[in-house]
Amino acid sequence: MIKNYFIKAAAILAMGFVFSCDNTTDDPINNNKNNPNNPNNGGGSTATITGPRILHKITANNIINQEYVTNGTILEKAIFKETSAANSYIIAKVTYTSGKITKVKFDQEVNGSVPANNISQEYNITYDASGKINFTTCYRTIAGVPNFDSEYTYTYDGTGKMTKIVEKKKSGNAYSFFYNYNITYTGNNISKMIMENGMTNSAGVPDMSTVFTSTYNYSSYDSKINPYNTLPKEFFVVWSLYHPFNFYSLSANNLTDFSIVTPSAPAIPGTLNYLYDSQDYPVSDQSQSQKYIYKAL
Repeated sequence: MIKNYFIKAAAILAMGFVFSCDNTTDDPINNNKNNPNNPNNGGGSTATITGPRILHKITANNIINQEYVTNGTILEKAIFKETSAANSYIIAKVTYTSGKITKVKFDQEVNGSVPANNISQEYNITYDASGKINFTTCYRTIAGVPNFDSEYTYTYDGTGKMTKIVEKKKSGNAYSFFYNYNITYTGNNISKMIMENGMTNSAGVPDMSTVFTSTYNYSSYDSKINPYNTLPKEFFVVWSLYHPFNFYSLSANNLTDFSIVTPSAPAIPGTLNYLYDSQDYPVSDQSQSQKYIYKAL
């Protein structure tokens, strides 16, 4: 099914971020040599951010893996490096209506241009009267040819936490597949996401005898500030639908241990560790090969 590629890609991405188990918590933002937020890179005064900020880039071994193009607090575009090729990226362009994100469109870019076989996914978002996402559509094309459409509905608990997303796919007017994203919280962090997918009849009624289940265990978090929380949460809801592993980015704190469990493969575990600045934001992994770069607001 179409999401299996994304599960594998997300797992590979996650395993690339397995860090040292050293528990050092030095403050590299105030260290000229190792400060990723210092534009002089150790060659001069330290540019310490002490007030409001927004995530700008995440680099690994000085290569940009994620970049967020912002104007003040407005996210205009996000750029994600793919592992499939040296100059291959996913570009997400964001549209706002009355101050709310109402569209996110993902396209591919290879060597600076859109490839002929570009896979494009456009998500359109609506909100309820309280401002929560209540419906999303996704239109997917390959090389400009319609591939499938998806419809998403959302369930929230009494505290306003998103606990379930139901996706139904269709080609033309006939439904064919469903995905249930079942979300469990511990405090303000997502501790588990169980994804069920299977077939439906043409009217969209699930056939539960066809269900394939994958479990994303987000086992533990630190107590520091998640840098993704500096950007609009609605964007990361959509990014999590695009790559299901990314549901952890909606949590308040930083993921430190996880595992991905599917029936057809051994469990994939992972451990992440961080260095923080004096404001409780992560600025690097503990080997300082991966760095989080912010912009002051």
